[in-house]
Amino acid sequence: MVFSQYGSIFSVFLFTLLLIPAVILNLCGKRIKYYGMLLNIPMLIFLLGLHSLQMLQFLVFIVCELILIYGYYFLHKRVKGNGLYYFAMAASMLPIFVIKLCVYTPYDMLGFVGISYISFRIWQLIIEIHDGHIEKFDFLSTVYFITFFPTLSSGPIDRYHRFLADLGNVVPKKEYVEKYLIFGLMRIGKGMLYKFGLAFIINQYIIRALPEVHTVWSTVIYMYAYTLYLFFDFAGYSHFAIGTSYILGIKVGENFNKPFLAHNMKEFWERWHMSLSQWFGDYIYKRFVLNTLRKKIFKSRKTASRWGNMVTMLVMGIWHGPYLFYILYGLYEGGALVVTDIYLKSKVYRKFKQMKCYDVVSRIVCFQVIAFGMLLFSGYMFAF
Repeated sequence: MVFSQYGSIFSVFLFTLLLIPAVILNLCGKRIKYYGMLLNIPMLIFLLGLHSLQMLQFLVFIVCELILIYGYYFLHKRVKGNGLYYFAMAASMLPIFVIKLCVYTPYDMLGFVGISYISFRIWQLIIEIHDGHIEKFDFLSTVYFITFFPTLSSGPIDRYHRFLADLGNVVPKKEYVEKYLIFGLMRIGKGMLYKFGLAFIINQYIIRALPEVHTVWSTVIYMYAYTLYLFFDFAGYSHFAIGTSYILGIKVGENFNKPFLAHNMKEFWERWHMSLSQWFGDYIYKRFVLNTLRKKIFKSRKTASRWGNMVTMLVMGIWHGPYLFYILYGLYEGGALVVTDIYLKSKVYRKFKQMKCYDVVSRIVCFQVIAFGMLLFSGYMFAF
């Protein structure tokens, strides 16, 4: 039997029950680490199926990527230049590129649940090795980090050193109950409300009730309904993942922080899917800006930064899938960030920020920009 991770009340209930031994271990002053590693096995079987094609692909992928990571780890100091680094990155990215492009072939059954988020962890490890931030590996901890089941299919995207720091802790009983167990259960409860309550109602009674023939009015309704639905559905998943992680002693970072209260699109991306935004910011945007300035491709940091926003958001759009509407979404979000940057540096913004209506008007206008972006992301306008 295969379960969709956090896709039903039953799967959430089952996963929560399997966390009970972790709670008992901590209350007895024992490390949760090894139980979490052990629990990964049945969880992956639940999510992928024991004898499924997904499980076979998962095992082959993990083995090959671990060989690649450890091979690069042992060779990178012995090989001069960045050639080996570029090869390791390209090789680690090849599977997901192939899987994404398979939608245009008869072999679109390739891929498995969680490959995107596992890939982020693998790329992070290779980059951190290259930058000299990883001096040694613990094999079991590395495998656990890469395959950590609570965040497998929906994030948030964690960082290796932060994960290991939590993994090695034995949290005092009182602190665990107050700051891990109760907090985790509350987040799981909030996820239930978001996903199986609010998201379900919006999808069932608004989105599905729209006529099949698209009109201007139905498109407008869909735009706002889908924006809210996507937030409650995805934030619900994130609450489940965060709550489960905390009960296992891992303080996974937040993914959402009231994104629809943002005053502008720069602030929105600091509040929406924050772990993904931060990952792209650290490993694509900052490196793009730094490298283009070093190579004097751009004369000013301002120009490099704006091109960095365009490139980063375009990559993010393509990462979601090789479809035109995802590419347009990436270009739209990149353009919105560029316009926002110009606006925030203008006299108009400085004067407007002093007005009493600034908070309300900025948030209303920003939400319209957000909602239209979500409409592009949904592909609704292309579904004729």
